[in-house]
Amino acid sequence: MPNHTWTLEDDLKVLFIHLYGVENAPLSKQEVADEIGVSLGSVSYRLGNFKAIEGQGSATHYAQLSNDVYRQYSGLPMQQLRELAFGE
Repeated sequence: MPNHTWTLEDDLKVLFIHLYGVENAPLSKQEVADEIGVSLGSVSYRLGNFKAIEGQGSATHYAQLSNDVYRQYSGLPMQQLRELAFGE
């Protein structure tokens, strides 16, 4: 796949899955990847960004956008973040 420039909307979808689990998302990780035009591996890597922001996992670097999204939106209740991320 060609290089992808991650957007706020992309990161909100991945943040939702990170915080609330794919079982509470309207799309699977693969469907999110397909919708935003990246590989499943890219979505998994982005999930790792959010873990790194929380000090979990082995990653030590993460995208600035992911950090900004996490800081601004991680405190939202599940339904509110779901509406922002998926429009429902």
